[in-house]
Amino acid sequence: MGPGKGLSSESSALVVATPGEEVAMTPFHTKTTTMTKSSKIPVTIITGFLGAGKTTLLNRLIENNPEKKFAIIENEFGDISIDQDLVVNAKDGIFEMANGCICCSLNVELGELLQKLTSDEYNFNHLIIETTGIAEPDGIATAFIGGKKETKFFLDGTICLADAKDIIKNLEERGEVHKQISFADVILLNKYDIVTKTQLQAAKNEINKYNAEAPIYECSFGNIVKDVLNLRAYDGNQLENKLLNPHHHHHHNELVAHSFEFKEPLKSDKFEHWISMLLFLSGYQIYRIKGILYFEGEQHKIIFQSVRSNSKIDIGSAWLEGEVKKSKIVFIGNNVKRAPLDKGLKSCLVL
Repeated sequence: MGPGKGLSSESSALVVATPGEEVAMTPFHTKTTTMTKSSKIPVTIITGFLGAGKTTLLNRLIENNPEKKFAIIENEFGDISIDQDLVVNAKDGIFEMANGCICCSLNVELGELLQKLTSDEYNFNHLIIETTGIAEPDGIATAFIGGKKETKFFLDGTICLADAKDIIKNLEERGEVHKQISFADVILLNKYDIVTKTQLQAAKNEINKYNAEAPIYECSFGNIVKDVLNLRAYDGNQLENKLLNPHHHHHHNELVAHSFEFKEPLKSDKFEHWISMLLFLSGYQIYRIKGILYFEGEQHKIIFQSVRSNSKIDIGSAWLEGEVKKSKIVFIGNNVKRAPLDKGLKSCLVL
């Protein structure tokens, strides 16, 4: 059985490519084609509650990255004023700006808009999607993960902007803020300069209750020195490194993160069937799954990820001689019970 080929079959949705390539996995045995990351356009999602400063951050990112040609999708143009003197071309609700940016509003289906943007008429190398303050980012992310994903793009990561003064109150009162924070790959704590050090630390502590993995960076007026446009949050190799290092998992009210680890190998066909049914029936509760899987007969680590009911796999590094082989998988979601997950995973083990 050659490297990276142990899971391939005509009837299996777990179609494994060569190391470094990405393969989408969808329920009901649907195969998909592969494209390398280098041929795709990175996508950054910006989320955060009303008043956090998302539009200011967006403008800073454009100003500080003149080498990039951005396409920007916003839920509503009401959130940003477009200077008509800077519009050099406008067609089908898509505006080309004098600074090279392409702007449009999400007033049609996202897939339809992405198809228009990827026509030969528009030239850009990075897509930013700014959500409304009450939107949940995982709904946008599903367009780029799994069998229905837009194959000309790859999801680089989700940035959540949080107001240092109001984030504690927002988390107490607004359920959508829970998901914005928990789903984020990086959190920018904006307006840190107008709160005390004690208030700032309290804000960080509260954020960590919902997401202990995402780094938190302080900023003011959206100014950030870190490179947040190259997060590679869904890159299989980076995810492998994160999962192999110790980290904490959060449980806050109904928001939970359950982590499992097994040294016994998994049967690929049993896992495929179980995870497909789980996502089909409970994908609305499970925001995200991240895992390194040890499959029977497979010479490489298998990286599994999902957003809602959409999922994908990547080939990780090869198992080294003497390395302890094990699966490690994390489920993040709303009111997700641990016992059924534990029972389901154990039913897939080779015992």
